[in-house]
Amino acid sequence: MRIFVTGGSGFVGGYLIPKLIEEGHDVVALARSSHSLKEVEARGARGVTGDLTDVTSLRAALQGCEIVVHAGAAFEMWGDDEHFYTVNVEGTENLLEAARGGGVRRLIYISAASVIADGSPVNMVDESYQPRRTPPDGYSKSKLTAEQRVVAANSPEMTTLALRPPFIWGKGHSMTETMRQTVANGRWMWIGGGNHRLSTVHVENLCAAVISSLYRGKGGEIYFITDGESRSIRQFLTAWMEAEGIKLGSRSVPRWMASVSASILARIWRFLNLKSMPPITPSMVTMMGTELSLRDEKARDDLEYRHVLTIDEGLNALRKKLM
Repeated sequence: MRIFVTGGSGFVGGYLIPKLIEEGHDVVALARSSHSLKEVEARGARGVTGDLTDVTSLRAALQGCEIVVHAGAAFEMWGDDEHFYTVNVEGTENLLEAARGGGVRRLIYISAASVIADGSPVNMVDESYQPRRTPPDGYSKSKLTAEQRVVAANSPEMTTLALRPPFIWGKGHSMTETMRQTVANGRWMWIGGGNHRLSTVHVENLCAAVISSLYRGKGGEIYFITDGESRSIRQFLTAWMEAEGIKLGSRSVPRWMASVSASILARIWRFLNLKSMPPITPSMVTMMGTELSLRDEKARDDLEYRHVLTIDEGLNALRKKLM
């Protein structure tokens, strides 16, 4: 099949494009810049220049494509809500519009588990869980709205579904160097001790779920995708960073203090219109300081998803590359 991929030059795209090609598919990847074009072509895709904010370029890029995997998004722990909305919501709407008129028969949206993270602990829930509030951060809020647009677009002509990965990890993740610098500067601290549970998904497991959803999955549905187990964020991050040669230490800050500090700094940064990111943001407290553990039986039943790596196997692969 000819598959159109957005976000092909990103972390997930770097793993997904080669996997799709290995499966025998013809991959066309959207590229916003000459740098992105080189990246997706180096990964084996046919790059096409375009932008999620330009529906005309999307119509041209989608010609002849049967399936869309929408992995492109604006993601930061700090940013302008309008920018998140423009790229993540309006960009998704543009892609849906172009796909409807271009003969696409299936669209798979890579959403985010943080769409249910409202700041309250979330303990081993499935897709039926309804948070009391919408997410407080602009990124998650925009991903939720975009997800709703995708689910609503399901039709007999075009099947649409959404995958909700939690914390995505693996070799080459940009977080590794961010953490390395944070630790080197003496700024790393656990939030609330880091003993709350966190569901994760190795990038290769997410790719396996995408490939499964090319053929399976009910239209208009959402699916959590996980590693099949959850650990405390302290256990997981300590092991991951040690596999990358980084020692995080044991310093911790109470969650209430982190939350208050993040709120105050956010107000200061916005009042002064500072372009840098604060040392701690409300998004960090929500995503790194609050339990988010999930059940993914629905994906295992409907998509026949099976994780290809356990957490320990993923960590061992990282340790071998470090040697």
